[in-house]
Amino acid sequence: MEISLEEISSAIRLVREVCDRWDDPQAWREHLLRGICTLVDGHVGSIFDIEMQSTQANGRVRAVANVGFPDAVRRAMLDESMMQVSHRGFDDISQNTSPGIDVMFKQFSEKGWATMIGQELADPEEMRASPMFQNFRKPMNCDDLVLSIRKVDIPDRLEMIDIDRPIGASPFGEREATLLKLVHDEIAPLVGVRLATEKHLCRDGLSQRLNETLSLLLDGRSEKEVARQLRLSPLTVHRYVAKLYVHFQVSSRAELLAYFLRRNPIFRESANEPPIDPIA
Repeated sequence: MEISLEEISSAIRLVREVCDRWDDPQAWREHLLRGICTLVDGHVGSIFDIEMQSTQANGRVRAVANVGFPDAVRRAMLDESMMQVSHRGFDDISQNTSPGIDVMFKQFSEKGWATMIGQELADPEEMRASPMFQNFRKPMNCDDLVLSIRKVDIPDRLEMIDIDRPIGASPFGEREATLLKLVHDEIAPLVGVRLATEKHLCRDGLSQRLNETLSLLLDGRSEKEVARQLRLSPLTVHRYVAKLYVHFQVSSRAELLAYFLRRNPIFRESANEPPIDPIA
């Protein structure tokens, strides 16, 4: 099924909006997921990191973002479900936990990418009889799914996007897979290049006050203006600014502004100082 020009425009606009949030890993991932859910009519979405050990076995699987899950219990269940497949071979997972994972990674190993709907992974009845569905997906009201896996610009790491529909909803089709593929093809090469992760110097680890201070500085406000806006003392704001300089490995406001103008995230490992501890 062909997708419309309007849908293509929506996908491109989503990529641009995600890039505008480049310095906040949680924000850009959640915006990406919400946008994809809107594009393909999904009700929940998640992004997972997969640290590969070999072509036959994965390493750690970690949920780094999710949207649509209504409470902490379900989010915790999502993390638990990922623990069930971490550090196991794809054949083992497919046979004993979640059917079709071997099919997906076979396509990935052959093509360098994989975007597939549930019906391409396994028979729907086989999928619903699996431990993954019975123990985790069903309690979270997740039935049919569309998955996409790409390698991103961080060594030995894959990124998987999982979009789901509730029990009783119509299954995903070719249109939804095409839209997800379009977005993921555009996003994956930017991760670590234009889109920061927790491994980069970014907003990750900043407290709310430091975030607010940073945003006002980037808007062109002086320290005195920041103090008035946040109703803080100038000395407190000066302390916050100093901590921002340490966090972003700069020594002046001009260098801080330049970092954000370039939109070129720097790995934390390259810094001489560790990231700052969050403060109130």
